[in-house]
This record gives sequence, structure tokens and C-alpha cells, in this order.
Amino acid sequence: MAISKTSAVFRKNGQTRDITATANIAAGDIKIVDGLMCMAQWPIANGETGVLKVLQRGEVVEITTNEAIGATNAGVAIYVTSAGLVSKSDASGANKLLGYTAKAVAAGDLTFEVVCA
Repeated sequence: MAISKTSAVFRKNGQTRDITATANIAAGDIKIVDGLMCMAQWPIANGETGVLKVLQRGEVVEITTNEAIGATNAGVAIYVTSAGLVSKSDASGANKLLGYTAKAVAAGDLTFEVVCA
């Protein structure tokens, strides 16, 4: 029997991930879901279902930290720890690559841009 008709229903473009939060998630938090680097665009309360944006290669995100990462050249790898914190180090081999600094970061800068990998 041959297929005589096909229909499709658009679900999503692959740039988001649905999650049920196991703790409060603030807008701007970075989470790793199914091995993908994701970012919360809106707060998601503990136990609530929400949507995270999957960060795509080449996108630029602005990172703000409460402690400076120190003087850094453009193009330096930036990693995310399992706790969702950024780091210039992957000494443990457990951190996931977020991307590379878009431009040089001054020693005291708390905000900088990363080009997603």
C-alpha cells in the first residue's frame, strides 16, 4: 500500500527545551539540558514547567558575574560548571564549553560577551 497523503503539525524549531524546574531558575541562568547549553529567558519557579532557550553556535550572550574572571584576551574559552557558573578553566574535565570571549575583558569587568560555540 502506498502512502496517499501526509500531513505535519509544526511543534517547535529545536531552539527551546521544556523543563520542570527542580529549584527556582532566574532569568539569565544557564542550564545544561540533554547536553545542550540553555538559558532561561524568564524565571521558572521550583516545580513549574517552563521553557529554556537553546544557545546556538555564533550567538552572542552577555554574561554578568558577581566576581571578575580577571584580565582575559579575546577568544579565550569560557566554560559552564554543573552549578551554572562560568569559568575560564576546565581543569576537572567536567565543565562544558559555552564559547569564547568576544573581545578582551579587563581585570575588574563583571560583564562581558561570549560567542557561543
